[in-house]
Amino acid sequence: MAAVLKNIELRGSTMGSRAEFRDMIAFVREHRIRPVISRVVKGLEDLEAIDGLFEDMKTGKQFGKLVVEIGGSEGGEGGEGAASKL
Repeated sequence: MAAVLKNIELRGSTMGSRAEFRDMIAFVREHRIRPVISRVVKGLEDLEAIDGLFEDMKTGKQFGKLVVEIGGSEGGEGGEGAASKL
């Protein structure tokens, strides 16, 4: 309910089963696959930069992923304590 009151909208897609997802994660780890990242915006405070990500999508400027990093990464990029990792 809190998300509704804050007008938070989440979009996503699902494909496959949980077992297939686990297999995919294992494959990514085993083969050390890393996504190509075009640009990262840290935090949700810089709305102008986030709007820039959407503009990059509209104009097709990005080659890889466009990322909004939420949370701290005490250990640096991709290190221990990173906000998200496989």
